[in-house]
Amino acid sequence: MDWTTVERELGTPLPGDYKELLTRFPAGGFRGVIEISNPGQSAEECANVKRHNHQMLGFFGDEDLGYLRGVTYRLFPEPGGLYPWGNDGAGGTFWWITGPADPDEWPVVYHDRDAWHEEHPGPMTSVIREVLVSTGEDNIFGWSIAENPVKFGGFWGNRFIAHPG
Repeated sequence: MDWTTVERELGTPLPGDYKELLTRFPAGGFRGVIEISNPGQSAEECANVKRHNHQMLGFFGDEDLGYLRGVTYRLFPEPGGLYPWGNDGAGGTFWWITGPADPDEWPVVYHDRDAWHEEHPGPMTSVIREVLVSTGEDNIFGWSIAENPVKFGGFWGNRFIAHPG
């Protein structure tokens, strides 16, 4: 799908680095840890991403669960609201803070099931790179994935494709 259609379907513009990355990769995961869906892959995948993001926004917006208690974050579509773009495969979620009008300036924040972590100025590809090359705790996770195999695995249609590093 073209990105104009994807952005219309999702109801938001998307950062250029995200679109560039997903033009090159199908939905999948880096080092088995950073997982990203690809709404540009097909109309079905776009609908899945839209549905998943709506569910995540509802889940995180549930006052009884308290994910936003004690923080200044709001959720999309509110101005400056959080919008999900990926996960860590273990319950953690990556979000854009949609504050600036230019999506290429959106910072990133990570929630690890228990707490929000320090904001990263972005772009999201810088966050991914830092997590992938970090050999210590100096990334948005606060822990290293250096022991994980260097690979990307993704789904194209219903076929899994593993790409060695």
